[in-house]
Amino acid sequence: MRRVVLVELLHDCASDEAARLCGELIRRGPDGAPFDIALLTLATAIDENALPYELHGRIYAGARELGDDILAQILLSQAAPVADEVPKGVAIPGRPHITLGERKSLARGAVPRHLLDRLLRDPDPMVIEILLGNPRLTELDVVRMAARRPTTPEAQRLIFRSERFIPRYEVKLALARNPYTPSDLATKLVLLLSESDRRSCAEDQKLAEPVRIVARASLS
Repeated sequence: MRRVVLVELLHDCASDEAARLCGELIRRGPDGAPFDIALLTLATAIDENALPYELHGRIYAGARELGDDILAQILLSQAAPVADEVPKGVAIPGRPHITLGERKSLARGAVPRHLLDRLLRDPDPMVIEILLGNPRLTELDVVRMAARRPTTPEAQRLIFRSERFIPRYEVKLALARNPYTPSDLATKLVLLLSESDRRSCAEDQKLAEPVRIVARASLS
């Protein structure tokens, strides 16, 4: 509902007004609620392509006209992070040939802790999506998933889109600081971090350059 309201509001604004509004959300987000919620809403709308192409282009043009480099940066689609390793499948003791269907079924249920721990490392996005809806999953579990290296862009996007867990600061931090998180996501999330954590991201050479650029710009 927040995404719908924000998109409608932006659609009714002129390009420069829409860019100013988005820029204000970006700069006031770290101050805490309600601005962090609004910034997260904007980030989710961009990630899920909820902004129509024409509106996205108008806001980007407005950002460039206003000289808002941070907003222009997060509106650009960035390349995936440098990562050539592919996570391997999950070994279940005594069941070496477990199928995708069985793993999906396990992700839904009240499985023992040792099986849940293994499912946290499953490389299949469908398993991850089901697992994120499992009521037994804790914030610590999701932080471990978000911090996992290597991981897949699909897994990181699913965590980002989890309405249950993405409001948690430690989840946002784990996603932002993981070099395997797509940089278009990380550039948005880094703006929601504390000053000390943004400074840490700005200095982390393992993170993609666009992420470090946004982190540095947000500190100036």
